[in-house]
Amino acid sequence: MPQYLPFAAQTTRLPTPDRPKRTKRVGKKLFHAIELIVFEGKELGEAAAEAGLTTYTLRQAFARAHVLAHLRERREVLRAAASGKNILRLCQIRDAGDGQPAVNAIKTLELIGDAEDGLMRRTTDNPGPGVIIRVLVPQPSIDITPNSQIIDSDM
Repeated sequence: MPQYLPFAAQTTRLPTPDRPKRTKRVGKKLFHAIELIVFEGKELGEAAAEAGLTTYTLRQAFARAHVLAHLRERREVLRAAASGKNILRLCQIRDAGDGQPAVNAIKTLELIGDAEDGLMRRTTDNPGPGVIIRVLVPQPSIDITPNSQIIDSDM
């Protein structure tokens, strides 16, 4: 005879290897709006209208972490696609030898290399959380009051 147990009726859906946790996804309209903003340079309201969303809905979506993560990923794709030409153009400016623009191009090229090296290996130069321990030892006090004994010498 089965017994009625109220807590047995409530099953929790915990993630398991067979059933992983569902990840939050960006919908089709929101995906299209982000594509318009990143790759075509459309304004927020214009992209929302073209994607079939309201500006308010799009602004509210950008408050969610997974939507912002998707926006950052798409911007990184655009940056990677454009970086090849940017580096070639900087090399052309550098080789033209027009003085100051060439110097600025060289500095920029070196900064790009340094930034890529920093992304590849995490250095300890970056500030981060830490603990500083200061041991304070009390110093003995020194008496600097004048001595009341006065020595008179009559020789």
